[in-house]
Amino acid sequence: MELCKYIFFLLLCFPVPELFAHDTNNHHGTGPASVRQWTLASGVTGFRGVLESYQHEYARIRLDTGRLIRIAHHQLSQKDQAWIAERQAYLRHVNGLSAKVFYTPFEQVLSEARWDGPKLAKHFKPFSKQLRFHWDNHYFYVESNGLPSHAMMVGIRSWQQQIPIPQAYVGENAWMIPLHPTPAPNPISTRNKFLRGAIALAVNGVPIFNPLNNRGDDASLAGELDEYGGHCGKADDYHYHLPPIHLQTSIQPGNPIAYALDGYPILGLQTREESEASPLDWMNGHKDRKGNYHYHATLRYPYLNGGFYGRVNHRGDQVSPQPRSQPLRPAGEPLSGATITHFNRSTDGKRVSLRYKRNGETGTMQYETDDFKTYLFRYDTGNRQPRTETYRLRPTKR
Repeated sequence: MELCKYIFFLLLCFPVPELFAHDTNNHHGTGPASVRQWTLASGVTGFRGVLESYQHEYARIRLDTGRLIRIAHHQLSQKDQAWIAERQAYLRHVNGLSAKVFYTPFEQVLSEARWDGPKLAKHFKPFSKQLRFHWDNHYFYVESNGLPSHAMMVGIRSWQQQIPIPQAYVGENAWMIPLHPTPAPNPISTRNKFLRGAIALAVNGVPIFNPLNNRGDDASLAGELDEYGGHCGKADDYHYHLPPIHLQTSIQPGNPIAYALDGYPILGLQTREESEASPLDWMNGHKDRKGNYHYHATLRYPYLNGGFYGRVNHRGDQVSPQPRSQPLRPAGEPLSGATITHFNRSTDGKRVSLRYKRNGETGTMQYETDDFKTYLFRYDTGNRQPRTETYRLRPTKR
């Protein structure tokens, strides 16, 4: 008994240095009941802490005092050993192959009384069924297929024969939002810069591109966008070019509708009184009463973040790094005079069709897939025989 007490004293005073990496958890905690009362095999009790990781028969526990100790598995009570085994099995299940970052189902995260994970995670709550999340010390990662739940493409008058295809924004190709954004010494404008790729991510997992297209023209005024301010790129990748203010009806008032890729939030429209009391700067942003910076959506250019208040890496005329889309078929050509009038997608997303009007005739484009890898397309232009084509996805490269 005295020997066990002495060992415990040594652990508290002289913790063994960290010799291993996190394999199932990180410093944010371990999930439900993560702060617990620990007991030694000898029966000594009285220390509380969070299990941060477990590897090679050693548990690493962060005490309430903040001190980190490393203790052998056999020195813990059988009850604590069983608890660790349960946690290991559970986290292996939810982590999958992403063992070096903490990941847990979103509904569970929101139910934890002692949750101390990234605050921005809760802003994605309304769309948790269609997204997945994880994080490390620097970034919050959002995995999605890039498609919203609403209809797409309807209202486009300048169309290049694209149709929305699910994208693999997952794993190493997930969206990255800085957890600790820092002001840039010289903020960069998005006017005629960052004309490729996304500049923000909506809380429903849909990327937001510069309101100016790759030619530097306002995409909305050019008739290129649908009723929700989005369209598809050359890889059939759907994205917004305008702030998704329609999401304001799905979130808590005052919460962000998106995050710029510099890590600062984008809130919805200001009321007239708010805009008069707290005008926006040239980047469409300002600081709140606590000194925290954020952007706002507006109905006029720049529409969302007109620049990056925070630090970003500008490379190849886009924020780098960011996910890559997956081209499925050759890029389409502009179809002069076509206006998209109807869009339909099956509940499982395996059948998609759109209808358009052109020169008084109706045309359709549709596809179906069984595995989201091989797609059968059918084109009916109205004045020629329908044709079908089959395409298979190529591997994504970061």
